[in-house]
Amino acid sequence: MFIELTEIVKDGLTTYASVPKQRPISINVNKIQAFHVEASTDNCIIEMRRESIKVKEDYEAVKEKIGT
Repeated sequence: MFIELTEIVKDGLTTYASVPKQRPISINVNKIQAFHVEASTDNCIIEMRRESIKVKEDYEAVKEKIGT
């Protein structure tokens, strides 16, 4: 099963004041290792096997979409 979220793209060229780029992303829930709230914002970090993905949705929204 896949879920669709909004990824916040990390770009090394952005400044602190600039708005980060966003794009839709589909994630296979079977590949998710863990997910947690980012410390300084309401965004959620999804831990995959080899990478972490920062998404716009909050923890509760991601939890609901995954169905846990």
